[in-house]
Amino acid sequence: MSFQTIVNNATNITITNMPVTGAVMSRSQRLKTASRGPAIYMFDVAVGRAFEMNGTNRAMLQVLQTKNRTTEEEITLSSTTGMGYIMGYAGTISSANLNALTISSATGSRFVLDTSNTTGIQASDTIFEVGDYIQPANSRYTYQVKTTVFGSDISLGLVNVDVNRNILPSTSDGGVNIVGQTLNVANNCRFHVKCLKMPTHTLIPGKLFTFDGSFQFVEVIL
Repeated sequence: MSFQTIVNNATNITITNMPVTGAVMSRSQRLKTASRGPAIYMFDVAVGRAFEMNGTNRAMLQVLQTKNRTTEEEITLSSTTGMGYIMGYAGTISSANLNALTISSATGSRFVLDTSNTTGIQASDTIFEVGDYIQPANSRYTYQVKTTVFGSDISLGLVNVDVNRNILPSTSDGGVNIVGQTLNVANNCRFHVKCLKMPTHTLIPGKLFTFDGSFQFVEVIL
């Protein structure tokens, strides 16, 4: 069983993508906070259903236990039963125009996209809505849009897209160059994760078993 199978069978998913932040109260009662490193995605995945203890699922348990906390896999939320809306695209432009967008530059937490190959985008169109998922096509990392982007924001064929975390450099992305790349959008986006917490399982009458807790998948930053 792959991590994706667990995600696909989830009964609920808790998503966290806040940066790691420490807080301390000084002697003068001043609260001080500091963030370290990039925001990472964490998924707490509960699987409430029972599985039949057949040959296939018994082998699946062994595979999961072998993967343990050291194996990295790619997951998406788009195939989870009843939860495809989580990563759904909320903008209004066509798929053809989304596929025509390319990355002109990326600095800090801003992508500058080249729109010169798109057609018919109107000023009132929403290119990206807040919360939309985007990912450079050759990159490991997914980002979320934090400011709505309208067609009216296009200037000289370029449009700015601000995202929820600093864009990770090529040294943290296998050396890839994202400039000139198209985008994976919404349900086409992926996350590279390891399973930081893997629950035990309990056998129940009727040749069934259930997981005793949730799985915690944590995004891997190189």
